[in-house]
Amino acid sequence: MMLLTLAWRNVWRNRRRSAITLSAIAVGVAALTFVWGFIDGMNREMVANTTRYFAGDMQIHLRGYHEDQTLDLAMTNAAAVLGTVLADPAVAAASVRLEGRALASRGDKSRGVALVGIAPGQEVRVTDLFKAIVAGSPLSATATNGVLIGSRLAEVLRLTVGDELILVGQAYDGSVASSRVPVRGVFETKIDELDGFLAVMPLDAVRDFLAAPGGGTAIALRLKDPGALPAAEARLRMSLGERYEVIGWPTLLPMVVASVRYHEVTGFVVLTIFFIVVAAGVANPVLMAVLERTREFGVMLAVGTSQARLLRVVLYEAILLGLFGLVLGNAVGVGVTMFFQYQGIDFTAFEAGLRTMPGLSDVVYPVARLDRSLMISAVVFGTACLVSLYPAGKAALLEPVTAMRGMAGLSRRARGGGGTAIRLPVFVLVAARNILRNPRRTAITVGGTAFAIVAFVFLFGYYDGFSEQIIDNSTRYLTGHVQVERAGFRQDLSTDLSLGSSDTLLAQLRGAPNVEAAAPRIQAQGIASSTTKSEGILLIGISPEVERKVTFIDRAMVEGAMLRTGDDRSIVVGRKLAETLNLRMGDKVVVMAQAADGELGTAAYRISGIFATESASFDGGIGYVTLSAAQSLLALGTGVSTINVRLADPAALDETVDTLRRHLRGPGLTIVSWPALLPQVDEMVRVIRIMRAIVLVIVFAVTALAVMNTVFMTVAERTREFGVMMALGTSPGAVVRLVIYETFALMTMASLLGYSLGVLLVTYFARRGLDLSRFFEGYVTIPGVTGIAYPRLVVASILGPGIVLFLATILASLYPAWRAARLDPARAIRHA
Repeated sequence: MMLLTLAWRNVWRNRRRSAITLSAIAVGVAALTFVWGFIDGMNREMVANTTRYFAGDMQIHLRGYHEDQTLDLAMTNAAAVLGTVLADPAVAAASVRLEGRALASRGDKSRGVALVGIAPGQEVRVTDLFKAIVAGSPLSATATNGVLIGSRLAEVLRLTVGDELILVGQAYDGSVASSRVPVRGVFETKIDELDGFLAVMPLDAVRDFLAAPGGGTAIALRLKDPGALPAAEARLRMSLGERYEVIGWPTLLPMVVASVRYHEVTGFVVLTIFFIVVAAGVANPVLMAVLERTREFGVMLAVGTSQARLLRVVLYEAILLGLFGLVLGNAVGVGVTMFFQYQGIDFTAFEAGLRTMPGLSDVVYPVARLDRSLMISAVVFGTACLVSLYPAGKAALLEPVTAMRGMAGLSRRARGGGGTAIRLPVFVLVAARNILRNPRRTAITVGGTAFAIVAFVFLFGYYDGFSEQIIDNSTRYLTGHVQVERAGFRQDLSTDLSLGSSDTLLAQLRGAPNVEAAAPRIQAQGIASSTTKSEGILLIGISPEVERKVTFIDRAMVEGAMLRTGDDRSIVVGRKLAETLNLRMGDKVVVMAQAADGELGTAAYRISGIFATESASFDGGIGYVTLSAAQSLLALGTGVSTINVRLADPAALDETVDTLRRHLRGPGLTIVSWPALLPQVDEMVRVIRIMRAIVLVIVFAVTALAVMNTVFMTVAERTREFGVMMALGTSPGAVVRLVIYETFALMTMASLLGYSLGVLLVTYFARRGLDLSRFFEGYVTIPGVTGIAYPRLVVASILGPGIVLFLATILASLYPAWRAARLDPARAIRHA
């Protein structure tokens, strides 16, 4: 108890030193708490939104349906299965559904959609889709006709409430199904898969459309407690038997699971670096505080304090400071996190980017979690205690006389050597001698600062490389850097907006400055059907030899080969689309799309190649045919939809687009750069940069505070030294200059070391790549993202923060020096 009391007094005896150590611990805990809460909040929101809007917590299918979604696996006795499901005590509500694929069209515009028949009276108790209606009204319990569509689908097809939608699909008996239905309502969930590709009708109407009377492909259900999912799954499997499969939301929504996992892995990278930065930020002032008390420990040993008791006193002090820091840090961190948990962080400006992560809405609500706070507290507290043991143990093993002399021995070792030929101001020389006089203190200051610099250089490089990688992959595989089209084509993909013959435009483009290559294309929305399934696709007609110079999709082939000129009966599809339609090399696929003459164009192709880009949006929704095959299917003659361009220097994008706009002439002709072609990618990059800014501001603040704390501690603990200097006639101004010279020299050494190591680390991973794919599967949820991240060194990104950190550290050293310089020499000497 006596030692604890002594430790308590020591903590309060030097309030300034204690405040520095306390602030380092508190800021680290608060920063980690908020960053982790932000990541957890995004993940929780994605899961909640995607399950409550349409998927439900769980679904029941006939065994095999989840892997092979064909009407052959519809449940003929869906009503009986529904009764068994509702009898389970964990189930709050359940609803029968019948699902299929169809081509939705109006006029000359069309899009492949998921057609789902629901029982409105049941569905309203399972999901919140009806609450997302923004125009019109929900389907009534007695409705027998009508359709609800998403806002994106309504926009693409230019539909409003009351308009008629034409649906064409494949019926249960293999015949062509068609129907004309009125739009009853438009919903907006802010989830692209729902808003752009979902059409909902009454169950009986879809049964009639698909010729599947009494059938149901799924029973969606909501649990009373979503946390009871594993137990409910096991119980329903037992009650339903082997004939049925019970699928929880993690299996139903692999994109959501992948997005959550992606955030967890990215968070793991960031938080690992963050933990290290915080640990170093806590360790430096604690280490410095103990090392600067060597003389004090010598006095304690001289008056009879045992080495064990000395160690216990130091440990008790670290424990007290750690506990106070944890209380303060958790109060601030949890408080800020809970504030935003209720207020939210508004990302409305980046809505398109957020849509690339299923279920993530415009406002993110961080989550404060007890287990996260306990883990953070344990790591930071343990760090504070452990780093105090080494210097205290070293001091405890010293002879009392040697310890009381403190750094005298070091100063003697620093003497010697001849004079210097370089004539420098006397206080510059004194500053240099002071740095060399105490190599241990110098090493702690330089090492801690350099370590922090390495951390934020790597984080900047990681985020900069990640953004550039998304852009490069997306433009390389799909669009090129620039697209020439008729005004409005991107919104409609209408054959009425074709460019006509492209020879003149191609010649002009290929002769323009900074244009590396240009290729004609045809793009149209269609529906691809195998013998058992249908799926909406973006059909792209290409001129194979020319296309290779603009996009590199041929490099992503995993089976077969890319198209060649004359392969008019062949189609190349993504691996995910092939898996969805159960297609293999050589299989036949039928493609339907709205033709320029108003008819429904239909053609059969053979699978000649399968590509894999590691992006689900590319691999699951695109089919390539030759330019002539697409022209024939869509009745375009020699016309093309667009001309896509690859630039020699992508950094000169804006200047090149301006040049092309001045020189290319034509009625309604527009020049579109990749950010407009790929708004999701552009917004995603902007979202990443915003998130990067949030994380890096916090990391930089912790880094800057850690560095400033170390320097502040270094200066503050030398009050007695400054008092001796002033007693010998040194002016207060000279003391301040001395501190500036020392800090400048220390920061220069730390910057050279830190930036050198940081650049080497970024360069190494820029070449080798940071392989994150082994941590999770399905990392393809964001367009352009692959499993290996390549950091990128952008000097402009690290230059500004580096200068600010350098200057902030210099300024941080001024206050304690100015304070010491104002002291009476006698009082300053007695300070120790």
